[in-house]
Amino acid sequence: MVFIIAGLAFVFGFGNGWLLGVRLGVPGWIAPLVAPAVDLSVMALLATMQYLRANAATGRLVGPRLLLAFCGLVTLALNTAYPILSAQYGRACFDAVAPLLLIGWSEVGPRLLASLHKTVPDGPGVVPGKHSEPSAELVKAAVQLDTEHRSVHGRPITRDALRAGLKVSNEVAGALLRTIRVGR
Repeated sequence: MVFIIAGLAFVFGFGNGWLLGVRLGVPGWIAPLVAPAVDLSVMALLATMQYLRANAATGRLVGPRLLLAFCGLVTLALNTAYPILSAQYGRACFDAVAPLLLIGWSEVGPRLLASLHKTVPDGPGVVPGKHSEPSAELVKAAVQLDTEHRSVHGRPITRDALRAGLKVSNEVAGALLRTIRVGR
């Protein structure tokens, strides 16, 4: 769903940028290049900022954040210039939605992604503060699932099957597999 929304936003910006470029007298073969350049810059900046945040390089993010905000403002100007100049204020408001979301997400998105990377959910039966050390009850349930899986399939349980069966995170399922395989 995210990729569909991103694709539609890309097409929307592409069409608006091309139309505005043609109306401003930009050659027809250059006009469609501006909006994708802005969109790709935004995607590259978001990915880079996420990588830097994940690797604790937060001090170097001022420049990329400013460039991201600038891209949002350029997109806002590209999308709304013609409707404002032709006194079509309703259309200008409509065309401003995507760039305003871009500006908002440029600030919220990296923080949200950073928060997601910092948060390691405590699954049921995990010892708080020790995410790689499952509780005894969870290990017992994992051993039981592994035994059942071996009797049905003739091979040890996979991490994904364990995760689904116990409704725990991938990290917890991996820790459980290491624990039960050492015991066998």
